[in-house]
Amino acid sequence: MVDAPAGPGWDWLVEQARDARFTLIGEEHGVAETAQLSAALFNALRGSGYSRMAIELSPIIAQDIEVAARSHGLQGILDFYSAPTTWSPMYLREEAQFIASIVSAAPKNERVLWGLDREILSDRYLISRLESRVPPQAKESFARLKQASTNAWAGGAPFIFSQNPNPGVVSAVRSAWTNPDRDSDLILRTLEESLAINAVAQTGTAWDSSQRRAQWMRNSFAERLREDQKRGKQPKVMMKFGYNHMIRGENYVNIFDLGSMPDEVAALSGSRAFHIIVLPCPGSHQAVLGPGRSFKSVSSDEFDEFKAGDQRLTRVLAHSTAPGHEVIDLRALRPLAMRGVDSWNPDVVRTIHGYDAAVIWKGGRASSA
Repeated sequence: MVDAPAGPGWDWLVEQARDARFTLIGEEHGVAETAQLSAALFNALRGSGYSRMAIELSPIIAQDIEVAARSHGLQGILDFYSAPTTWSPMYLREEAQFIASIVSAAPKNERVLWGLDREILSDRYLISRLESRVPPQAKESFARLKQASTNAWAGGAPFIFSQNPNPGVVSAVRSAWTNPDRDSDLILRTLEESLAINAVAQTGTAWDSSQRRAQWMRNSFAERLREDQKRGKQPKVMMKFGYNHMIRGENYVNIFDLGSMPDEVAALSGSRAFHIIVLPCPGSHQAVLGPGRSFKSVSSDEFDEFKAGDQRLTRVLAHSTAPGHEVIDLRALRPLAMRGVDSWNPDVVRTIHGYDAAVIWKGGRASSA
């Protein structure tokens, strides 16, 4: 059904997204149907100007996955996923199929994927991308960076999650490396900021770390928009991230995350953003991280990361026992979800105002590794 969506709910989603400059899909990760829906929606919208897809990967990883997809399609992405020096919690088969579909429909001379997130597990790959480009004056500091990453992994901890993440080891390379090429500069900034985000998590609070990560993603988004603006383009963009990142306004941990930015950008040109939250209903399954580079299927009844998703949204489902998938216009509920209404859970109120539509999977399937 999701491979070829149809029906009034689907038609309404396409119509609303077509009229917006940005469409944001906020997901509970690891649900196969969500990746399939996202691919179908993006391809349905290409004719109305959508030409960029922003995803929850770091910039160079997303860029190189696109290169692999253009060279060898789905198999190229799966081969990239299987490389020993690169890995992400998003490395699932349905995600690979989603990306392959997006890339195959895009013009060959135009980059379609935007990675906006930090890096968490592929530092060795990014460092290897730098090695042949390092200028003589930066070789000593680069050697220290490479050794720090090697030592962390040898000790059983990914570099970004090492006991004392030190962004200074990357800053030293940046200081010694004058006028780096675009990719090298982006790799260095990604590594530096990823270490800084985790350093803040160890010395401050989870809020501090989440705030810094949100600011990095917002800055990455602005950078990609500026690059296209310099080329004379003003693309329509679809974004697919965890639902805590895609909500309009403050998210579920009280941060103005990436999702709060597209509405303001769109307003500058008299347009708007359309926000869709996509969640599995009770009885569904989803993929979550297992040991090592593995995933496992869990019941969605038992997994609700922020306690703000499917378990909280049962109040607003039109037909909680409906046999099929649901599409719900959340905007109709806003007059009822006023501030100060004590009988409504605050996360439900936040969702109703932060998202325009909800897609609820009945019997959602866990994505496969």
